[in-house]
Amino acid sequence: MCRLLAYVGPSVAASSLVVDPPFSLLHQCTAAREQTSGRENPDGWGIGWYRAPGRPERYRTDVPMPMDEAGRDRLGGIVSGHLLAHVRHKSPGSPTEVAGNAPFREGPWLFAHNGFVEGYRDGRRDELRARLSPARRAALAGDADSEVLFGLLLDRIDDGADPTDAVGEVVGSLGAGKYNLVLTDGQRLIACRWGNSLHVRRDRPVAGGRIVASEPYDDEPDWEAVADRSLVVVERDDLTIVPIPLEVHP
Repeated sequence: MCRLLAYVGPSVAASSLVVDPPFSLLHQCTAAREQTSGRENPDGWGIGWYRAPGRPERYRTDVPMPMDEAGRDRLGGIVSGHLLAHVRHKSPGSPTEVAGNAPFREGPWLFAHNGFVEGYRDGRRDELRARLSPARRAALAGDADSEVLFGLLLDRIDDGADPTDAVGEVVGSLGAGKYNLVLTDGQRLIACRWGNSLHVRRDRPVAGGRIVASEPYDDEPDWEAVADRSLVVVERDDLTIVPIPLEVHP
């Protein structure tokens, strides 16, 4: 089912969020606490970050994080005020491949998905790919449902939709499945809870930092559970949580 973490705030070493806490993403690779499809995320991992707005850098691998010592070691040298990390538990029938691992990237955007499209291997795959613009359909690099969802979001944004509205509209059009999404351009971060656990922390790890995560990485009391079918928007010093408008529900 995957697990993810996003951070916006003063610059920090990525290792302080991704591997150092007691229940970090590294821990969640083998012992996730709130995951509904087992406790393991063995199918690779990735991290994206910004040193400047609109210019994302990225590292992805299909090697499980606990086995990727070289990848973990580089986290201490990644210092950023805006990052997105993800560990993968692939959907049944999906290949284990780097192209299927988040974060996905295009232009200024980074994207991750914690969940699945119901029936993706039983007809939905072709249906959703057919919704993509021809250029985005031709550019698909892997076979993951998450990459298709990213393309649908970018097509809506290209058509003039506000990114926050695009997330609500796309998720509301998908039907059965679980759709915790995170989309960011290094300035605004938009997350969605739809069917999986999601939590926020408004003032960590340093004053002004905001965290969005599939599950808390420690047992401190200031984690806030996000209600299902909600949008989280982090921009500048603000973190807001609003329901996804009912009119876009399937």
